[in-house]
Amino acid sequence: TALLAAILFGASTPANKFLLAAAISPQQLAGLLYLGAALGVLPLLLFNHISLWLRGINRKDSLYLTGAIVLGGVAAPLLLLFGLRLASAASVSLWLNLEMAATLILGALLFRDHLTSYSWGAALSVLLGSLILSFHEQQAGGIAILFIAGACLCWGFDNHLTALIDGLTNGYLSQRLK
Repeated sequence: TALLAAILFGASTPANKFLLAAAISPQQLAGLLYLGAALGVLPLLLFNHISLWLRGINRKDSLYLTGAIVLGGVAAPLLLLFGLRLASAASVSLWLNLEMAATLILGALLFRDHLTSYSWGAALSVLLGSLILSFHEQQAGGIAILFIAGACLCWGFDNHLTALIDGLTNGYLSQRLK
């Protein structure tokens, strides 16, 4: 399943570029993608009674969940699709590696994660590689990479916020999903 997920993730950027070229706006496409994702997890929600967990969530975790939804589920896909509209699918696919760098850097700066020199080196390498890859896209690439970097920053926050939600890691939800 991990290999299939990787293949589908890799194919999603070119497929989205094709859909954007077919006169679908980034907002419409983001809505359709998340409608599809919602329909995909609906059986999980129905059969595992996740709604019971959501009713019992505390205020702090509900703020984390709201932040993850707004940043990772709304802002990031829109930024990605606006960037994808301006740049080639190949460049955008490579720039999506910025999510790893954003997650690492946010973790170190805001979430008190300890990074080794190898982790900092990896984040720096991804940042530099992304900048180098943006040169061939010319002016549109400069704007596009800002959109993609913004999306990756939103997903970096999403990664940390969802990791902070107690029930997702060790509570009711993780027990129900086993």
